Amino acid sequence: MEYDKDVQEAVQLVYSTAFSPPEHKLLYYFILNSVNPKATALYVIQRASGGPGLQLNQNVDLEIGLLLADWKELVGRFRSPPELSASTKLLAWTRDGGRCCITKKSRVWWDMLGWTQMLVLKLVPSQLVQGLDDEAHSSLRETLAVFLTEPSLQRLIRCLDVESNHNGQINNLWTLGKSAATAFMNGQIYLEPEWNASDDSDNSSPQISYYMLRNTLPPPFPILTNDKGLLIYSDADVTLSTMSPQTMSLPSVFLFGVHARFCNSLRRLQVQDQILRGWPESSMRHKIFTVPREIVNRVPFSLRKVWLCFPKAIRTVAYRLLLYLGLKMYGRPLAWVQRVPFGLYIKHGLGNSVTDGEGPALDLIEKHTKVSAPRLIEVLNNSDHTYLVMTRLPGVPLDTAIHFMSYPERTQLAADLHNFICQLRSIPNPNTTAICSANGGPVFDYRLPGGVKSAGPFQSEEDFNTYIETAACLKTATHDLSHQIYFTHADLNMNNILISAGKLSGIVDFGCAGFYPEYWEYTKGVYVNFGPDSAWLDILSQSFSKSYLEELKAERKLWEVTPPW
Repeated sequence: MEYDKDVQEAVQLVYSTAFSPPEHKLLYYFILNSVNPKATALYVIQRASGGPGLQLNQNVDLEIGLLLADWKELVGRFRSPPELSASTKLLAWTRDGGRCCITKKSRVWWDMLGWTQMLVLKLVPSQLVQGLDDEAHSSLRETLAVFLTEPSLQRLIRCLDVESNHNGQINNLWTLGKSAATAFMNGQIYLEPEWNASDDSDNSSPQISYYMLRNTLPPPFPILTNDKGLLIYSDADVTLSTMSPQTMSLPSVFLFGVHARFCNSLRRLQVQDQILRGWPESSMRHKIFTVPREIVNRVPFSLRKVWLCFPKAIRTVAYRLLLYLGLKMYGRPLAWVQRVPFGLYIKHGLGNSVTDGEGPALDLIEKHTKVSAPRLIEVLNNSDHTYLVMTRLPGVPLDTAIHFMSYPERTQLAADLHNFICQLRSIPNPNTTAICSANGGPVFDYRLPGGVKSAGPFQSEEDFNTYIETAACLKTATHDLSHQIYFTHADLNMNNILISAGKLSGIVDFGCAGFYPEYWEYTKGVYVNFGPDSAWLDILSQSFSKSYLEELKAERKLWEVTPPW
């Protein structure tokens, strides 16, 4: 997505300040989620310069810090518990049929402890605009007016100033179950109206309104189930209705929109709170429960040679049983990869679900490096089905953990990745071909042109270039350069890098691994990066001692023909 130059300048200014990652994100979303991002960006630039037309002053951190403090105060007001009378709660509860507006669940009759209790919440707390006319809160009012624009702020004040009018209050209320209420208050979910929905500026009172449920980054996302026990995902339809639009009007589309604009900032405020509490893996309680589990998980690897002496039929039955138990215990995020008991993972299936080179790649890593990677138990081929059994590494994907990592932790991660990459590059090629999989066969890579995604092996880099250059017009001078050929993970992205307690705990998924030109590791890491956030690209660039920007330019030209989607 291309942003206005003033917006880009303001974002760069924000990231130049000495704040933490979640604080930078709070300011980033203050600009991007505002009603008029360009006007908000100009306000940020002007405030940092000390006035219109002036140069950036030396106290940028101080000025932006004051803005950040005001924004945190406003966002934090969304967490204020609603103060509602019993009659007002009853009115909203009655309109919504005593059910959660999202899940459509109601409180079960046997629940005496309130586990399935329904809560009546405000879409936008009235505390958001309280005291804004006081001189002491003038900066808060200015900040909110910049974010919403003055007309929208005036409208918001009118919407929330209805304490004596029950029908006006109910416009700002809805009923949610506990899990949905927590997610809504923390900004993890919000509702987006259908494209043809009225913004209720004409004081219309529809009987039915249609919305879509949206999740806010970063994960993990809230786990919500409907009244039939099915998971509710982002983009799910949410229908709100009322039997009496005149006396019990539906929640305001405008107020849902105001809440949605605050959601990203609310989520980042929650992230900052979690960072202050520390990594869960660092707690003594976590360590106490982890030690016995780690001891049990080491058993399969230590008995690997003994286990492989058992007949193939017995091992096959055992793997099928483990797959069944794993599905029941852990679910199945991916059809071909399953977490199973005893600290193992099983990659299984037909065709390219298990590439021929992944098992040999894990063997090479274990033999030649100290890289924290899965240890291979075995690759078992049974007729047309393959089971690749390997150990499980601790940690969560960087895709989730990066949002909770400090800048020093990110710098250390880049250094650790650099060390891992250097170790991988030290692995000698035992094969006669230059560019090939770990066992000397064809390389498998989603980046390759065509539908098969498998090609080679190639005797030289020149042969490899000839294959990936699908048209003469796509060739650049960079393709004529000679590069070193190294052992490469070839799918180094945030989903395949595991983090534990803010530190690198391992790299997984060596299905594409093999011997490639030296730039391939870097360009493939960029290939699968989506979105405007540059955090991963910054870490990736720091992980290499050499720049591959020219190779990246050449690759980008080829990606126009072989895009990553």
